[in-house]
Order: sequence, then C-alpha cells, then structure tokens
Amino acid sequence: MISDLKNPEQIEKVISNINAAVTNMRLYSTKHPKINRYLEDAYGELYRLFLDKSLTTIMLIDDQMVVDNVPLKNRGSRGDQFARILKENAIEHITFKSGVSKQDFYFLVKQLANPEGETIKSSEYLKLGKVELRVDEKTVTQEDITLSDDEKEHLLALRSVRDDKLGEIRIMCSQISERKSIDIQAVDELIKAFIRGFSYGINPIHMLAKLKSVDEYTFTHVVNVCILTMSQAESLGFKGEQLYEIGIAAVLHDSGKLFIPDEILNKPGRLTDNERSIIETHTVKGAQYILGLKNISKLAVLGALEHHIKYDGTGYPNISKKWKPNIVSQMIAIADVFDAMRSRRVYKDAKPVSLIVKILTQEKGTSFNPLLVDNFLKLLNEK
Repeated sequence: MISDLKNPEQIEKVISNINAAVTNMRLYSTKHPKINRYLEDAYGELYRLFLDKSLTTIMLIDDQMVVDNVPLKNRGSRGDQFARILKENAIEHITFKSGVSKQDFYFLVKQLANPEGETIKSSEYLKLGKVELRVDEKTVTQEDITLSDDEKEHLLALRSVRDDKLGEIRIMCSQISERKSIDIQAVDELIKAFIRGFSYGINPIHMLAKLKSVDEYTFTHVVNVCILTMSQAESLGFKGEQLYEIGIAAVLHDSGKLFIPDEILNKPGRLTDNERSIIETHTVKGAQYILGLKNISKLAVLGALEHHIKYDGTGYPNISKKWKPNIVSQMIAIADVFDAMRSRRVYKDAKPVSLIVKILTQEKGTSFNPLLVDNFLKLLNEK
C-alpha cells in the first residue's frame, strides 16, 4: 500500500493541538489566550504539512485512526481523545485541503467542541464524512426468517467478512481518487467470501451492505454492485477464476467517479449541461485508470467503460452503434442501477423495491438486456 504519510509527527501535533483547543473551549471562553495559542499551533503544523502535499485525510474506521490511508500506530491518549471527539460529532473522516483558511479551520475546531451546536458542514477546503445511519447486522433480521439455521450461520459469517472489509474498500477508493496504484488483494477475501455465499444458495438481497449513510454511499455501492453482479454471473454458469475476475470488474466499475468533483456528484439541484458532461467522462476516466494498473484483467477495463452504454446502443460514452457491450458490463449496468435506486442519496430518497422492479421491467430491450433483467429479478425473488 502506497503511503503519503512521510511525517506522522506533524499530523500528531495537529491532532494534539486540536484536542487541547477543544478541551479548553469546553472549560473557558473561546477568546481565552491559551485557546488561541493551540489553534495557531495546530494551523501552523497543518500549513507546514501542505508544503509537501495538497491534502491530508484523517479517517476513523471502527476504533482505528487512519491518516492518508495509513493506520496511525501507537496513537496513545491523544489519538484516543481525538477519536472520541470525532465520534461525539458523528464524523468518520476529515479531509483538509491546501488553501483552507485559518477562519474555516478555527470554526471547525469550535464546532468540534460543541457537538450539540450548529451542524458542521463541508466546504471547498474542508470535507467531512458524517455518520447518518448505521444498521447492526450482527444478528439475523426479520427478512432472514425464511432461511434455514445452516444458511443463517453462513450468512452471519459472510456479513462479518463483508463489514470487516468495508474499511479496506474505503481506503482503496481514497487511493483511486488520488490516482495511486492499488493492491487488489485488499478485496480478494471479500470476493472469495461472496463466492462461498453463492454456493450456500443465499439470496443476494440478504448479502447487501446496509451501512447507508450519505458519505458511505461510494464504497457500500461498490460492495453491493459486486454482490449483485457476481450473483447473476454465478447463476448463468460462470465459475472459478472467471467469477473472481467478474467480481474485480464490478468492484472497479465506478472508479472514474472518484475523479469527479463532489460538488457535481452530490449536487442536490438540476445539473447543467456542462456538469452532466463532466459526470459522463467518468467511464473513460475509469477505464484509463484501470489500464494503468498491474495484474488487472481487461474485463475490468470494459466494465468501467461500458456500464452506461444501454442495450439499444444509446448512453455514454458515445461509441459506434455496432459496439456490443460485454455481457459482464450489461450485468454490472443492471446491478448499478438497482443499488443506486434503492440507496438514499444527498439529492434523493431511496425508491421502494417494487418501483425499481417496475422500472427495470419497463426498460427491458432499451436500457437493459431483457434476458438478463428477467434472470436478475428471478434471483431476487428466490428464498
């Protein structure tokens, strides 16, 4: 795994001074001179950090502090205190970008000191990942009631592997967004676990990740598209290495979206023609990125390039009408749309499954391969 964390002492000093500022703000007036000194020192260390890089990200994955994709080892009491501050504010990650103003930085720290105050919002140079919803799936849910005891045992084991790997998927997405090379072995165990799940006859609906906060969408969507695509492929007779490669292609299908600005991807209002054109570049950008990776099947390149080309030849990128998308790309397209519509987003609510089924059915023969849609819906209706 490639690291940009060249000077962990600097980020540790930033964290230490934020801790001190927050502690003192909760004891004294925010105008206390001691608080200002801590703020000045924290901002100064952050500024020095930006002499070597353009951004830095602090993530909290369960109880593990991760800085720029690298676990912060031996974080001690300072790291534990900062983790508590983030949890109190329901924050999972903070990205500081070069150019963040002292005023914005100070305001952030003041808000961290008052979890019950005004909601902390992202800005151009400060990106915050907020926790909005968590679903505990350590037990069997009502929708699992039809499963046998053996199937329930396998399902819980599968969910445990899936949830354990969500943090690695998150880090992988962060690396892709920074155009770094990735180690696909990070998802190796996850894909093999899904293959085992199919062999037990578990309906893919039971396997889907449900950690659906707004900021978790990117990597839970990756996992869910992988599950749904592999499930359909397995039902069509793909096995072994072929099924594994299909899983890799599904995981990487939306890589190009990680190169699109968040303000466009998550825009709540109507997109302009220019903004829509920018989003539509993600298929080519993703394919180009994957082409530069080592030991990745060309199937993944096709999945990234083709998953928005419709069955009737429309969609994007604009390729010759004679171009026929790979069958795996066609399966990814169905899984992609299904999970996107069932997920709550910044700019829209989730759709009920009954409506999604209706939309997929109506789009057979135009947007989607009709035989694949029928097979997909059949899979979802199984036990």
